[in-house]
Amino acid sequence: MKMLKMTSMLGVLMVLFLCFVAKAGAQEGKGYTVLSAVELKKMKDSGKELLIIDTLPYSVYKEGHIPGAKNFEFPNDNMDSWVKSKTAGKSQDDFVAFLGKDKDKPLVFYCFDER
Repeated sequence: MKMLKMTSMLGVLMVLFLCFVAKAGAQEGKGYTVLSAVELKKMKDSGKELLIIDTLPYSVYKEGHIPGAKNFEFPNDNMDSWVKSKTAGKSQDDFVAFLGKDKDKPLVFYCFDER
């Protein structure tokens, strides 16, 4: 059972890595940094406080996620304005509360894009 969970976590990390590598060129100059799975692991291992956000539906998050990740569902496509139906019924205020009081804490978002 432990081996299955470890394999699942490695799979999630690989998907994270591939998702970011595939889109890395598109994010330049957008105000955020694309991390590889290795870079994320180094950040976690350093003890640096960060918030890892799994943007998948809760049912998928429940099946397996990066250890320590919190779930807040977001769509894979752009939202020009907040659409509660695309965020599992949660509002912008819910998201601000989810982020917490420390506005300097690094945020790491990840997803699985089947496109």
